[in-house]
Amino acid sequence: MTWFHHSSNTNGDASPDERDDRNGLIISAAAHGLLILLMVFGFAAAPNNPGPVQVELWSNGTVAEAAAPEEQPQESKPEPQPEPKPQTPPPDDSAQKAAQKAAEEAAQAQAAQQAQALAKAQAQAAAAVKAQADAEIALAKERKAREDAQRKAQEEAEKAKAEAAQAAAQAAKDKAAKEAADKAAQEKADQEAAQQAAAHKAAAQKAAAQKAAAQKAAQEKAAQEAADKAAAEKAAAQKAAKEQAAKEAAAKAAADKAAKEKAAKEAAAKRNALKAAMRGAAMEAAGMPNGTADRNQRGGGGNDGYAAKVRACVQPGVIFNVPPRGGSSNPTAQFRTQLNANGKVQDATLTHSSGNPNFDEAVRRGILACSPFPKPPSGKYPSYIDVNYYMYD
Repeated sequence: MTWFHHSSNTNGDASPDERDDRNGLIISAAAHGLLILLMVFGFAAAPNNPGPVQVELWSNGTVAEAAAPEEQPQESKPEPQPEPKPQTPPPDDSAQKAAQKAAEEAAQAQAAQQAQALAKAQAQAAAAVKAQADAEIALAKERKAREDAQRKAQEEAEKAKAEAAQAAAQAAKDKAAKEAADKAAQEKADQEAAQQAAAHKAAAQKAAAQKAAAQKAAQEKAAQEAADKAAAEKAAAQKAAKEQAAKEAAAKAAADKAAKEKAAKEAAAKRNALKAAMRGAAMEAAGMPNGTADRNQRGGGGNDGYAAKVRACVQPGVIFNVPPRGGSSNPTAQFRTQLNANGKVQDATLTHSSGNPNFDEAVRRGILACSPFPKPPSGKYPSYIDVNYYMYD
């Protein structure tokens, strides 16, 4: 069952939908009230102790006739017995049974009437409910039609509004396009005017630059001619001075050459004398035949065992992880070792590197640790000894 909202607005300003809802609500309330009254009346009129009644009800409003009362089973007649002895006859109760039967029939009739009245009331209520449903359906159809009409009108209005907005947008777009075209044309005209002005300005600047360049070229030409004339005069004076200086230099060079030749002869004589003296001192210090001093730790070319002694003294102080030998190369570090008169090491200077700075430093430390150096076979220490230390034996 559908309940409609009943608006509190009771004046004449109510809309058609509100009036239809109010009318439907009134009809529905009246039908329900009538149904409730009929049901209360039927229950109140029922007997307190009715007899057996069979009633059939249909919801479509038809009322079935009351069924005939069930037939009471006939009492079976007892078999004839021998007649008893005569006794006092019992009182006659047929009148009481007749009255009871009449009361039952009246109760059954009354129940049938009540059933018919209830069925009629139910039929009326069903008819009222059907009428209300039909009214509600009609109202719903009318409201739906009205809503459809309103929706269609609203859609048409929105469509018209959208078309108007689209037309306005197109007009605005056309206006903007026209303004843009006008602006582009104006900018193009301004650009062409600016280009023409720039071209005139560039032509004027070019003419002025050409004029200035011509003036500058004329000034430079005059200045160059004056400079060339001055340079020619200066060159002539310098040539004369050079010729004079050349003569003087030739005379001086001849004198210097003669002096240099004399000094060279004297220096050669001094060097030869010094070499002879140093050769003798070296032979005396090393004690070696043929004048070859063996001052190398190993591989120095000596054969008197002094190199082995130096090697045995230096090697313990050389802390270096020798890598595996590859090829025939044998890196060598050469140091000039300064000694005092007692053979103590004063300094060790690297004169030839092995190519490995770590190996060179390790050899230098080994030389410094070998102090004093082994005494030469001659028994006298020289001022220095060149030590060649090879990485591989």
